[in-house]
Amino acid sequence: MADTLHSSDTGEQGNSLQALLAAIDRETAQELVLDAVLLKERAARSIRKKKPYVAFLLGRDEMALPIGSVREIGYLPEVVPLPNIPPWIRGIVQIRGEILSVVDCCMLFGIKEAEEHLQPSYVFFKHQNLQFCLLVNRITGVVNLDEQSDALLPFSPAEHGRHLSSLSVLFRGIHVVDNRTVHILDDEKLGASPLILKWQ
Repeated sequence: MADTLHSSDTGEQGNSLQALLAAIDRETAQELVLDAVLLKERAARSIRKKKPYVAFLLGRDEMALPIGSVREIGYLPEVVPLPNIPPWIRGIVQIRGEILSVVDCCMLFGIKEAEEHLQPSYVFFKHQNLQFCLLVNRITGVVNLDEQSDALLPFSPAEHGRHLSSLSVLFRGIHVVDNRTVHILDDEKLGASPLILKWQ
């Protein structure tokens, strides 16, 4: 009889414990679902806040342009030289049916040339009515900027190179990430450059 009662008590305690654990699991599961939703929302907000920039080398210095102003990148096709144009316009190229001027910003702004001799690349830049092929040494990837939390440093000739002083009027600022110093170009200022517009 005692054994029967003991078995019954143990069974009831076991059922109660299982019921309690099940209740905890249900509550925890709901909390985990809420946490997952919050994490997804937070991640989505973080992704939305980051703005991608196409990074490339101009001479020895790394630059970047907002991806919205870049239509295409690639290796530079054959350039057709033209007479009576400034030396910083290398000539014209045809890219996807578009005839574009090839702008050499290193020559235009007196930037040091790179020592490495690679096949030159291009960035097809477009902003409003201005479009041209920007001659670059190499495409280096994509830089993602959170424009609210990633503070850009002001350009300093002493720190970032006096040879970039004439180009610095087109900088939004300097972004330092993973031991890289990336000069963020302002696409609006570049797109409104009177010198380039004159020779488009």
